[in-house]
Amino acid sequence: MLITKDLSFEAASGPLFENVNISLDSAAKKRVAIVGKNGCGKSTLLKLLLGELETGTGSVSCSHEVIAILRQDIQFADEEKLVGEYLESKLEEEWMTYKIDMVLQDVSLDPDIILNSLKNLSGGQRVRIAIAELLLTEPTILFLDEPTNHLDTATIAWLTAFVKEFKGTVAFVSHDRGFINAVANQIWEITADHNIEIYGSNYDRFLVERYERYEKKLSLHEFSQREVTELEAWLAENANHPKYKFTATVAQKKKALERMEKKTPPKPVADPRIKMKKLESGNQGTLLNLKIDSKKFGDREILSNFSLKILNGEKILLRGVNGSGKSTLLNIMSATDKDFSGEITLRKDLKIGYLGQFSRLDPNKTVLEEFGANTNIEYTTGRSVLANYLFPAEFVDSKIKTLSYGQQRRLEFAILLTNKPDLLLLDEPTNHLDIFLREDLERFLLEQEVAMCIISHDEYFIKKILIDRTISL
Repeated sequence: MLITKDLSFEAASGPLFENVNISLDSAAKKRVAIVGKNGCGKSTLLKLLLGELETGTGSVSCSHEVIAILRQDIQFADEEKLVGEYLESKLEEEWMTYKIDMVLQDVSLDPDIILNSLKNLSGGQRVRIAIAELLLTEPTILFLDEPTNHLDTATIAWLTAFVKEFKGTVAFVSHDRGFINAVANQIWEITADHNIEIYGSNYDRFLVERYERYEKKLSLHEFSQREVTELEAWLAENANHPKYKFTATVAQKKKALERMEKKTPPKPVADPRIKMKKLESGNQGTLLNLKIDSKKFGDREILSNFSLKILNGEKILLRGVNGSGKSTLLNIMSATDKDFSGEITLRKDLKIGYLGQFSRLDPNKTVLEEFGANTNIEYTTGRSVLANYLFPAEFVDSKIKTLSYGQQRRLEFAILLTNKPDLLLLDEPTNHLDIFLREDLERFLLEQEVAMCIISHDEYFIKKILIDRTISL
């Protein structure tokens, strides 16, 4: 069993955990989703449970469990190695090669994959090989940190089945609500008061129960506050009144007030929300006309004989397996990639807002410097705009390289939307956003009348924003 006792931990930004008591037992075969807003300490919690970070106070103990973790960014030590060579290097003894066939079967890969080079694996294959490597250690508890990021729909479906069938306990950090709904039977939420609240449910039920708990806490707080206010008012009016001046009543009331003030539950903290201004829709008609005769990477042709017309106001979803050319298509439309055979025609003065899958921010600039450089917004106004994207005054001078992935994504959205584009090109826009910010983004995009072309494997998100047209590559 893995147990924490009064676990506390403080980061440079302040406390993340205070007196946390949780446990994981492989025999219980739990599927635990760890959720919370960006920067609350989800990945840090996994590191503390693994013993990779020293606790501030309290303890983490583990007995009779083997723990393995699939990290956010999968890195293989030597990308030039063949899969078989790499997996063999992870075995305790040379004679244990039979384990490789077993774990490849567990992750639904053909045995011939051992002859492939690691550098030539697709995104989905990389995830499966990384999990196969973990399975060689025969883990009883498996940690997954953002496992669905950058996976196509087919690989997410495979991962869902794998997690369901795993023989031990799985704890995972994820903002993919569809994935959480499909596999979780318990949810740990890292709260604003640096604790962990446990819900025995999937994501949909968690939302309902979370709201119910919030309302109950708010009701108790308000009731206590009313009692305190009433008692304070009585004392203000009667403490020196001749009727009570020489009785024990005033002393009793004062003691009662002291007890109430000590016992009054704190007001529950509501989730901070991003404030995004609605984009103005331009004239009706065609915004972009694209014809691609051929687009190649080396000898491999990615796109051919492809045409696309985008009209003002429509929401287009691009679907296809990884490698089918979805991101390449957005790069061409945004003029990030001009190396193709064909032509593209844009409406005069069309402003395109492009959000790529991977950050293009300068890691050595501060939040305010990068925002100003990409928007031409002056210093004071920039601080105000950034506050709407949950960057408080003390945060805007932080270097971008110190930000979490989710915080970097928020900054990218701040830059993107401040420039008031007429056409949004969004490549996996929900990646690294916490579940509450995803809901903010869904509400925002649903209200917009500007055109948008979106790549997403987040089925929950896709359903919420009401797509007009789907293009399969």
